[in-house]
Amino acid sequence: MAGRRVHLVRRDLIFAAVREAGRISRADLAKRTGMARMTVTGLVAELLEAGLLAETDATPDGSRPGRPARLLTLGEQAGVVVGAIVGGDGIRIAVADLAGRILDERHHPGNDPAELAELLSAYAGDRVWATVVGLSAAILDGVVQPGTVLPGWAGRAPARELSERLGHRVTVRNGADLCVIGEAAHGVAAGRRDVCYLRVTTGIGCGLMLGGHVHPGATGVAGELGHVQVDETGALCRCGNRGCLETIASTRQILSSLEVAYGEPLTAARAVALSHTDAAVERVLADAGRMLGRVLADLANTVNPELVVLDGPLIEEDGPVLAGVREAMRRYAQPEVAATTEIRMTGLTGRAGLLGAVTLAMRATPVARGDRTLREIHVKVGQHERAVRREVIVDLLRARGATTRSDLARITRLPRAAVTETLTELTRDGVIESCPPPARSGRPSPSFRMAAPPGVVLGMSMDLDGLRAILTDRGGNRLADGFRPLAPGLDGRVVIRAAAEYAAELLAGHDNPAVALSVPSPVHPVTGEFGARSVLPMFSGFSPGELISGMLGCPVVVGNNAQLAALAETRRGAARGARDVLYLKAAQYVGAGIVAGGRSYGGSIGYAGEIGHLTVRDMGPLCVCGRRGCLGAFLMPSYFGALLERPTEERLIALAAEGHGPARRALLDAGRLIGRTVAVVCDLLNPAVVVVGGRFTEPGDQVIEGIRESLRRHCAPSAAAGLTVVRARLGVEAEALGAVESLL
Repeated sequence: MAGRRVHLVRRDLIFAAVREAGRISRADLAKRTGMARMTVTGLVAELLEAGLLAETDATPDGSRPGRPARLLTLGEQAGVVVGAIVGGDGIRIAVADLAGRILDERHHPGNDPAELAELLSAYAGDRVWATVVGLSAAILDGVVQPGTVLPGWAGRAPARELSERLGHRVTVRNGADLCVIGEAAHGVAAGRRDVCYLRVTTGIGCGLMLGGHVHPGATGVAGELGHVQVDETGALCRCGNRGCLETIASTRQILSSLEVAYGEPLTAARAVALSHTDAAVERVLADAGRMLGRVLADLANTVNPELVVLDGPLIEEDGPVLAGVREAMRRYAQPEVAATTEIRMTGLTGRAGLLGAVTLAMRATPVARGDRTLREIHVKVGQHERAVRREVIVDLLRARGATTRSDLARITRLPRAAVTETLTELTRDGVIESCPPPARSGRPSPSFRMAAPPGVVLGMSMDLDGLRAILTDRGGNRLADGFRPLAPGLDGRVVIRAAAEYAAELLAGHDNPAVALSVPSPVHPVTGEFGARSVLPMFSGFSPGELISGMLGCPVVVGNNAQLAALAETRRGAARGARDVLYLKAAQYVGAGIVAGGRSYGGSIGYAGEIGHLTVRDMGPLCVCGRRGCLGAFLMPSYFGALLERPTEERLIALAAEGHGPARRALLDAGRLIGRTVAVVCDLLNPAVVVVGGRFTEPGDQVIEGIRESLRRHCAPSAAAGLTVVRARLGVEAEALGAVESLL
């Protein structure tokens, strides 16, 4: 298996080097790839026979003395990739060569499965390495879900059907995901890592790039922005809910509204032209933009992108839709989020998804795989073969934990001698270590596991009660823990210094320490600083990590409390094994943590998960952020004053624990409100698991049941179908354990 893998790596490397050079001799190919001349000769012969490479006649060019060399180029069978987008306006198809050049692009007005299959079959005579199709539909476990703008596709498994018909691999993705890939590769999102792409046409699709990775969600239905419920009593949506954003702000709905007023059908181009001279049309488009912006503000407060890209036939750079979006973002997003979120119109009008499909298809070609190898390998291939073996074994040990040498040989199918040699190298380099073999009959085979480097890890969390600390070795095994109360104060630097002093006591006598601190405030992921305009003034305008590091003399990482709790629950708690997780801290200071695709996600400036400042009601109670009607304002003790003589969080929890009916109902309603508000987050992120922690869960399951009930009711059906709501397992230690996990 590994031998075959090395052979394919070599082939891909040759293929990519020829593509990169255009024309290259065998001698130069050996120099470029670092492979032996004999190895290059054998691989070139194989590729020439397959028609993937071609050879030109030797022609002297005066660049070198002696007999001219014959040059290699891509052959006639080098092949192509195909990208297609299927939407309400028809089918778009593009064919590209392995250099990424578009050879053919066309549009077909139909959009049913048979028409797409027929169009793709036209390229069956070419060597097609990969075909990628984007659908304007939610796709769950490979099956197109009902409620799409493509009703003829509902219930079908297009990837399997097309692969069987075409005879090569076909990948089917949500069209919005491909749009964000296209924008990142060819458009205004180039070089950005945190991007939201919004396309407003017959439906409303949203593609997300989080931390440089496109986020499809746990079941592939992330980005269901069009089915975010904005009016519980609104018009019936094709998804089955009422009042979805799509029923108000989609192109189809806007044009239908204008047609009633004008008494004649209008095209999108005509509506845009009228908005320049007709105040009523301008107001309709601006209101649609404000509604889009209202939902985008929730998205920005939750995932904190650095760029929002809008596309659609009604959107123009200085037009009313974009102006409405920007106005709503300024009003509803947190000030720092609004100030750092750029909103732009696409420069790839109508083509972002198609270019994204071609880009994704290119990644499945030998050339793309070889390009990655060319970027990574600057040594001889023999050394690369050892690197491949090391990678295979390390990945296996990291996933399985302690494993015997015989099991490693059996699973990897590497020669036993190669496994023994690689294990010896990895042990010598300190990457792995030997460990006691499992109890089993027969002669025991040596066992190995990932090595824990020397030193200790200190995870600390800060909250209203005080400082909680957990000390572990570098393998995450607990050595000690503790808690220290904090005197209340308004100077954040004093609190941070107190944390540093406590850390110094715990680390006394330990060498090579690493420290992480969880704080109840956003922290910039690059600078490590609190925001300059934080809603908690005590935590603003300075770098807590630098302050502690200066006192301890070692590096210090600082992260948001809910974000670190999400990481801990994913690795050690209720969501263990899940890759897409939303953690909700249900308490008077409500917050959320996000794990997307197995990676902790904090947003472009650290504000991801700030659900406490999602707007519930425009004219609601005053929030500490200065706006009205934020979710957090409805969860403060003062809001429960009618049933509490002493309105504190502790009193509410104590009454509920004693079985006090109104207090328990208050927590149930609080859960319903949290669930109703974060339904938009689940529609966008499509998590597999929602983990509910925080002090409101201490008296019982009231708040959890309320959240579960609201998510079932208000989420888009496709997002709700794969969603599980569970109680957090790690309790008050979650944040400190998350701090530990952030360093392992």
